[in-house]
Amino acid sequence: MKNLILAASLVLASCASTSPGSVPTAPDGPVVRTIERVLQRTEAYMAAPEQLIPLTEQDRSVIEAAIMTARVMTSMPEADGSMLLVTMTGIMGLHDSYLMMDLSLDQLEREIYLEDTARLRSLFSSVNIHASLVAN
Repeated sequence: MKNLILAASLVLASCASTSPGSVPTAPDGPVVRTIERVLQRTEAYMAAPEQLIPLTEQDRSVIEAAIMTARVMTSMPEADGSMLLVTMTGIMGLHDSYLMMDLSLDQLEREIYLEDTARLRSLFSSVNIHASLVAN
């Protein structure tokens, strides 16, 4: 039930964007909360003593910079959906890879966590589709 409400909120948020291609990023809104959950989980996996996915220093720096960029973008009243997609794509991919390799999660936990990135991908894609339709 909670997931349905959050999914509906994300869809409404994409429709209520103030300009085509924008994502509302109210500090306590559903989009920012979902992005922050993904960022925090990714950071926790990266900081864990037992590395599920070994990262080079360069990879780690790129992901950390992307995380910082995503947080800066979500601190504004709205963010460009295509830029959020570009910024979040690598983070979401790493997040999902960590979840798939984490044997301490049961299937339900894994699916719930994976829904966060699925909703974000869907939101960013739908906002980008609306932006391209307006541009044409």
